[in-house]
Amino acid sequence: MSFVRRALVTACFLIVASELLLAQFPMPANKPQEDTQPAQIRELVSKYCRLDYEGLRLEPGQSWTKFQPLVLWTAAPEYSRVDVVARYAVEPGSGPEHNKSSVTVHYRLLGTFDPSFGYVREPEGTNQDVFFSLSSQNGDWRIADADNTLPHPSRGAMLKWLAQQIATIQDAGIKTRYQIALETLQAQSASPFAK
Repeated sequence: MSFVRRALVTACFLIVASELLLAQFPMPANKPQEDTQPAQIRELVSKYCRLDYEGLRLEPGQSWTKFQPLVLWTAAPEYSRVDVVARYAVEPGSGPEHNKSSVTVHYRLLGTFDPSFGYVREPEGTNQDVFFSLSSQNGDWRIADADNTLPHPSRGAMLKWLAQQIATIQDAGIKTRYQIALETLQAQSASPFAK
């Protein structure tokens, strides 16, 4: 009996000693690391859209420095019109492949402002999808292209911009066009719950 008892005590001692010894060294968990790149890519596009929504694309000279860390473009894209939006939603991007990825942004379009023609309302519930292409260089993701590079400001940002333009425009015809655009946009509901 004492031999069995000594063998059990020895076995317990060896098990406890080996556990203590193994606890001193990190063991691989054999669990694949979570790929955070899709979340980083989505966050990058979300930052771009937020700045655009706040109206910073309307004054490219003053605010372009805020966009530069997000894009590969060396200068603000030129535009001939502005798409005014009520809201936007950034979809989760596709998994990166060969240092490239893509993200789709869904906009609720209120209308379009063209300096030559004024503001044109879109029917309620009009959606617009914009496809963003992204590229990575040494793990640094940037927006490489978009199938629509027009500004997409919110209704509030556009109203503020129009009011600023009206205050500085000298030409009576252009001033009237901008004033009508301002009044039309003010009368339009921008509820994010509009269908």
